[in-house]
Amino acid sequence: MNEAAILRATMTDSGTFTRQVWNGREWKTETLYEGLACTLSRQPQAAAPRTRGQWEDMGECEARLALFLPAGTVLRAGDRAEIRRAGQVLRGICGPCMPYLSHCFTTMLVQEVEAA
Repeated sequence: MNEAAILRATMTDSGTFTRQVWNGREWKTETLYEGLACTLSRQPQAAAPRTRGQWEDMGECEARLALFLPAGTVLRAGDRAEIRRAGQVLRGICGPCMPYLSHCFTTMLVQEVEAA
C-alpha cells in the first residue's frame, strides 16, 4: 500500500464543494465535488466548533480547521464546503489547496454546525 492509499483510508468524512461562478449575467453555484472523501481535523490553534446549547440542532461558530483531501483535488480561496462527519454537518469557506503527491491540504473557516 502506498502513502496515498494509506491516507485515503483515513478520510472518513464526506464533502460537497461548490464555487460561485459569473456566467455573464448572474452568479451561479457550480458543484465541484460531491461526496468527496476527506478528513476534517483541528489545527493546534483552533477551537472545536460547538453548538449553542445542549438541546439545539443548530450552532454557529467561527473556527479554522484543517481539511485533508485526495491528491488532485483543486479548490480556490472562497470555495464553499459542506462536510458530513459523525452526526454533524459543518459548513464554511475554504482556502486554496496545497497539493502534495499523496494528498491535498487546505483550511476551512467553519461558519455553521448542524446535527445531521
